[in-house]
Amino acid sequence: VIDRTGALERVCIGSFSDERIERLKAALGPKLCTSLGPKGVARLRAGSFGLPSGRVEGACVQVPHRLKGVRLVDDRFVSRAHAAGLQVHVWTIDDPAEMHELLDRGVDGIMTDRPATLREVLESRGAWF
Repeated sequence: VIDRTGALERVCIGSFSDERIERLKAALGPKLCTSLGPKGVARLRAGSFGLPSGRVEGACVQVPHRLKGVRLVDDRFVSRAHAAGLQVHVWTIDDPAEMHELLDRGVDGIMTDRPATLREVLESRGAWF
């Protein structure tokens, strides 16, 4: 569908499966925008603690704020992602205080079920355009 509709330049693919991401890259070529899969997220997290992490490939990392009760998106994680040239997109954030916290940390995107709330938060920060 992506190839047939000429959407390659307008989409970014994310998946909970590294294998699926690799298959799509093989099928659609190196210009396909992808988010990190689970292994890439784990390497990025390890690197945020100074552990050897190897190279990560993708345009962004799309993750929950917390995973199994543990904060995933902290200052180290955002810094490491940005140092690797990745945008950080966090899901699914519906609480205004949490939105402010993540924006203060420097995340690049917030996915929400409450877009009007996110708009209010962004307007209050002078970041809505």
